[in-house]
Amino acid sequence: MVRTTKPMPQKVRLPKFREHPLIHWPPGIEPNPAWNGPVPEVPDPSRIVLTGVEIASESKGHRPHLTLTGEYDGNAYRTTFASDDPALLMNLCDSLRKCIGEKIVEIGERRVDRALNLV
Repeated sequence: MVRTTKPMPQKVRLPKFREHPLIHWPPGIEPNPAWNGPVPEVPDPSRIVLTGVEIASESKGHRPHLTLTGEYDGNAYRTTFASDDPALLMNLCDSLRKCIGEKIVEIGERRVDRALNLV
């Protein structure tokens, strides 16, 4: 006898990066530090293209966080980005690495599960 199953609709809608309760989106807006670069202009975070993601270990009293690199108007900018739950930092890093080359606003629209994995 062949068993068939119907796909069940998800009862809980998965959040977008920008809606996830354990991060403060977008990077570069309070409480995250602003993007800084070679010129004093602070760019609109939504117009920055993500070019790199690295994990920075705990140092100088700072908890572990990510260091993000982005490009805006041909200039390289950097900021730091953390999760309210440090245990999710590795998942956040892996998910953001898959988004390199995308604008921050586009990344914010991507769906993630509760553990910050892209879906």
